Amino acid sequence: SVIRLKHFTTHRNLVRKIAADQRKLVELEDEILRLLNAAEGSLLDDEVLVDTLQTSKVTSQEISEQLEISEETEYKIDMAREGYRPCAQRASILFFVLNDMGRIDPMYQFSLDAYNQLFNQSIDKS
Repeated sequence: SVIRLKHFTTHRNLVRKIAADQRKLVELEDEILRLLNAAEGSLLDDEVLVDTLQTSKVTSQEISEQLEISEETEYKIDMAREGYRPCAQRASILFFVLNDMGRIDPMYQFSLDAYNQLFNQSIDKS
């Protein structure tokens, strides 16, 4: 459960960072469009516009690099998550089999300790 929590937290932070970076790119684009719309005369003479364009270029490159890293990290998280799928399938089968065994005969009703022991054995085998 510690590994699951770590992956969940990492994935949640990664999604938030990607969203924040994309929001920042949109804000930069909006600022550039606003400055272009308000510009009078030669665009090259507008120092604020030129500075904003240079800043947005650098920021855009940094965000693009971070997005690439984030995508790679997200892929690794997805691959790790897929590694647990066989275990999850076995655990769900085991749960439903044990759950239904009490319907066959009341003597098959297991305690939680017995279920945990079978569950751990299933994980060890997968």
